[in-house]
Amino acid sequence: MEDLLFNKSNSKNGDNLNSGQPNFGKAILLIILVVLGSLLIQNISNTFSSSIRIILAGTAILFLCILSFSKPFNNVIDSPYFAISGLLSIALGTAFGTFFSQNAPDEVFTQQYGDSGSTILQLLQLDDVFHSWWYVGLFALLAISLCKISLRKKISRENLGFHLAHLGPIIILAGFWGDYFYGSKGIIQLEEGESKNLVRLYDGHSNYISDSTYLDFSIQLDNFEFEKHEPDYRIQIWKRDTSNHSQTAAQGATKMNGKPLTIIASLPLVPMEIRHIYGTDIYFRLKKMYPNFRFEYTYPATVNDIEPVDPGIQLDIKTTYGDGTLQLLANKPNRNKVLDLDMFGGWIEFYWELPEDIIKALQTPIADNNNRIIFAGKKRMVHYLVNGEVISEPLVENVDFPIPNKENTLLHILHIFPDASLLKAIPSSKDDQLINPVAGVEIWHKGKYSQNAYIYPSNGGRIGGAFNIPGSNFLLALESVKSMETKFYKSDISIVNKDKEVLKKQAIKVNKPMLYHGYRFYQTDYNPNNPEYSGIGVTHEPGLYLIYFGFYVLVLGVGLMFYGRIDKLGYTRSF
Repeated sequence: MEDLLFNKSNSKNGDNLNSGQPNFGKAILLIILVVLGSLLIQNISNTFSSSIRIILAGTAILFLCILSFSKPFNNVIDSPYFAISGLLSIALGTAFGTFFSQNAPDEVFTQQYGDSGSTILQLLQLDDVFHSWWYVGLFALLAISLCKISLRKKISRENLGFHLAHLGPIIILAGFWGDYFYGSKGIIQLEEGESKNLVRLYDGHSNYISDSTYLDFSIQLDNFEFEKHEPDYRIQIWKRDTSNHSQTAAQGATKMNGKPLTIIASLPLVPMEIRHIYGTDIYFRLKKMYPNFRFEYTYPATVNDIEPVDPGIQLDIKTTYGDGTLQLLANKPNRNKVLDLDMFGGWIEFYWELPEDIIKALQTPIADNNNRIIFAGKKRMVHYLVNGEVISEPLVENVDFPIPNKENTLLHILHIFPDASLLKAIPSSKDDQLINPVAGVEIWHKGKYSQNAYIYPSNGGRIGGAFNIPGSNFLLALESVKSMETKFYKSDISIVNKDKEVLKKQAIKVNKPMLYHGYRFYQTDYNPNNPEYSGIGVTHEPGLYLIYFGFYVLVLGVGLMFYGRIDKLGYTRSF
């Protein structure tokens, strides 16, 4: 054994690297070449169909087996140096597979590691380590090495641990290879309360759907939850140009006037701190941040002395879904009334003086399916025309008015005004909740007058309100990259048989799958615009239990080797 581990050279310095004998340097070099070759072949093969990839993979393994009998290759692989280096390499690969998210959607992978980082990790096959060719290739080489080393010792009771320790990795490799040839990977797309047994299959280990199959049981989505990170809004400086950049501007604002936008800087919200755009004469500062922006309207107190040039009414609408502001103008066609059956149950109308047809409708009401809420500005009255009956009440500002048959909707009168031109809007925030953020900024060129602007973020498909700085290619925007990232998402699923009996229930998350009869179900997809949708990844792993068995054999073999070594050294047991 000593002859195998050490090269007894007659050279003066005892250098093994040039002696032609195996050593750790040659073993590591061989492993590096195998990993690089496997990555190259797999990335090229991903452009082919799954059947061609299987042929290429089998050819690569056969080539390794044939190559193992060549003398230079045989000398390195047929040594403990390679066995030890191979085990350490596989342990490192397994650590990568644990550290990096596996089988995650592309968008989640990009969120976690960035555009460049995710591209590099995917090229290195670190997004699916345990099915990568370099990982399986390391196991194949280790299996060949262990077989050759194991055959040197006689099969006997004393050497049982030695042979089992070498047999375990070979069984594990067989399990991995069984998964590769006979396993499958796909997705079941569900909404809450829905159950399916149709699996849409990916082409090999890509994200392209190529086929479908049916399970003998169904997957039912009982509940789905996801949560995004709290927004971390910043003022971003965007530049309009055609050069490549590591990060594009926010979704919905990646182009303006056909030209791409790139992020130049992302700055924290510090009120009144003067900022300078490098290389220009442009300066700006945040004057005020409005977490939940709204306009506060004011009107002269002497309303009765103002002629009704452009009369109107301003209302706050309060519902269980949120609040909003509605303004009706009596003298503007189609702007003095609104029809909304869901919210109001009919029409809301405003007149400064009631016309004859409205007076007649109030005097001789007719039963109708649609409600009518009629505001009379000059006389300060509100008339409810509901189911053929009329209810009239005084119109008072800053008081909530209920809507008949609509318990969840209230009307709050803000202003009744005779001339809309005298109505002044003042920027304000309804409260401190970060619901509708707007930043008020001041921008100026050095030595010139300043101007104010209000910027707001992209949200729910709405294009953000970026401000185009005059005389430049720069824009100011208010965005939060963090709020676009998902904090967690979880699906509560059940395995259901044909008789609708629940066979198993479990909550699954990314990297926390559910195992059932050789299938692995894991969280792989979601839609932020549909909170009830969940994509359940499905992998069929027929070699999974063989892999587990291989690990048990390996642990048993190492234990027997350790026990035998202690026994040979003369230690006695006290039990």
